[in-house]
Amino acid sequence: MKAVAGLLAGALVLAGCGHPSSSTYGSGDVGRTLETAQGSVVSSRPVKISGDTNAVGPLAGAAAGAAGSGIAFSGADNTGLIAVLGGLLGAGAGYFAQKQLNNREGIEYVLQMDDGRTVTLVQNRESDEAPLPEGTPVLVQVSGQYARVVPDPRAERVGGADWVDPDTRPAEESSPIGAAPIGEAGDPEPTEEPPALSGQR
Repeated sequence: MKAVAGLLAGALVLAGCGHPSSSTYGSGDVGRTLETAQGSVVSSRPVKISGDTNAVGPLAGAAAGAAGSGIAFSGADNTGLIAVLGGLLGAGAGYFAQKQLNNREGIEYVLQMDDGRTVTLVQNRESDEAPLPEGTPVLVQVSGQYARVVPDPRAERVGGADWVDPDTRPAEESSPIGAAPIGEAGDPEPTEEPPALSGQR
């Protein structure tokens, strides 16, 4: 029972470990400048991220399993062997517990960068985070411990995701609606001057 309690305690510790996301930073990113590039969303979709493991889960499980087995069988002659077996079982349980806890949801973004490249980035998804729709102007942090996609707040101030910079539009699209191009039909006709009056006889 104590071994099970130890494993559960280790699982709770692992469950408290968070992952960086669009609004969550790691301590290593604090106080650092992060290179940021402009782009727009080509497509986005939720995806599943398979959990990874490190030494913390198996070691914590092994320690808990060995300690629990040793305490449970402290009166037996084979206490050492039982503790080793408990440690192995605990390590396996810790590995699978950590892997399961690290399974999570993510968002896959295909991005058109302003420098002409098309890139794909998968970031961790927060519980209430919706994928950014196609065409959304974004800022992409490309350095630091974690790369992330965030909406470009400048686009919202100017006119939203559908805003188009008028300097990048073709000339024919920039003219006011209904206005005829210069030199074509629709220009005001020149006024004719009245003929000069002839002298009286």
